[in-house]
Amino acid sequence: MPENNKKIANAGLRLLIMLKELFQRPLSARELLYFIEEQTDNVYRKEVINKYLNTLKILGINLEKNKNRYSIKRNIETIEYDKMDLSLILFIQKYAANLHHEHLKENILEALQLIEKSYSPRTLALLSSKKIRTYLPQAPVVIKDENIKKFEKYCAEKLKLEIVYKENPEAKEQSFKIAPVKLSYKNGIAFLTGYCYYSNSYKLFLLENIIDAKQTPQLSMINSTGAVTFRLTGRLAHSYVLKEGDIVIQHETDSIIVSNSIEDKDLLLKRLIRYYDACEILYPTVMREKMLNLINEMENLYA
Repeated sequence: MPENNKKIANAGLRLLIMLKELFQRPLSARELLYFIEEQTDNVYRKEVINKYLNTLKILGINLEKNKNRYSIKRNIETIEYDKMDLSLILFIQKYAANLHHEHLKENILEALQLIEKSYSPRTLALLSSKKIRTYLPQAPVVIKDENIKKFEKYCAEKLKLEIVYKENPEAKEQSFKIAPVKLSYKNGIAFLTGYCYYSNSYKLFLLENIIDAKQTPQLSMINSTGAVTFRLTGRLAHSYVLKEGDIVIQHETDSIIVSNSIEDKDLLLKRLIRYYDACEILYPTVMREKMLNLINEMENLYA
């Protein structure tokens, strides 16, 4: 698929995810941003959310804003789709049904169900005419996620893994003993984050480059202790002094990603809140939500 088409498809998915959440509960722009980042495992600017909100308005979806939170004002009733639109929707449904990544599959299908409730009478009549054929792309779409379920299972079971990995076709095979932490997706490509016991650091493995993986009977203590991962940006990223339990997972241009599995969670949260917008908790979700609630309470108190 051409790169531009990939970007459009990914943006469409994020828009569907946002629409689904707004149907269920009011959310602020910051909450929408965090939610989309959590679902897609990427980082976006606040302007992206504003663009998506404007797109929903253009589609005829009435949004209501109350105390900085957006919600769907009323049910969608009059969205018109032509044959090509419905053909693409059928293609997306079939594509999603074949995904092994259950969470992503559920998100897409639930979002499509919400859209179906918005069909106008003319669109419903067109759909029931059975004249709509599933869109066929010029190049066949191959879903390369046979290993997704297997590695999701490994992460859930929290046992140590012994893997054989090849960085690229020309590289030599390497052996690692890791604690599987989570699967993530970048531009539709699956990666495994694992704590390497040889280097005592977190590593990112391209899933399709893992040649072999075997579970050991040993429980992974990295997973069982529930590490908190957070990103520090700007000046703080350059001046930050590691505290007890801190491990730098990744260095970026103007930020660092740190993991801490030792410090008391409440004390860690109180420490991170002091950094305000220079700090973002990446996971677990419960810690993100706690920090978000504290920030909202502070903003309401001092606004």
